[in-house]
Amino acid sequence: MFLWLWLIGWSAFVLPLSVASLRGWAPRRVRSRTTPWGIRVRGVALLVMWVGGLVVPLGRWGGLVGEDAMFLMPGVEVGLLLFAAGLIAGSQLGDRFRRSTTRSQAGDRGIGERS
Repeated sequence: MFLWLWLIGWSAFVLPLSVASLRGWAPRRVRSRTTPWGIRVRGVALLVMWVGGLVVPLGRWGGLVGEDAMFLMPGVEVGLLLFAAGLIAGSQLGDRFRRSTTRSQAGDRGIGERS
């Protein structure tokens, strides 16, 4: 019973968010400080998280309950979740570098300075 509830709950929570991010939808405050590619990268990261969250329950449901499988499945799950975290961190760094570059270029040109 728990496996079914986990599959339904996890999919109902993460899958719509990832599809919306892949399509480029985000709240207004996120869109104002994030590039469209950054939103889509986060959508891919959410899909990877969704798959990572389903590895262990689907493995148990499929009958993989041996000692080797129970050692390997959490490792795969953690690897997928770390990969998703790396995608999100890379997206954040890209946005931060883009903002600092545009600020320094604006400062070099004297934009916004009063005489």
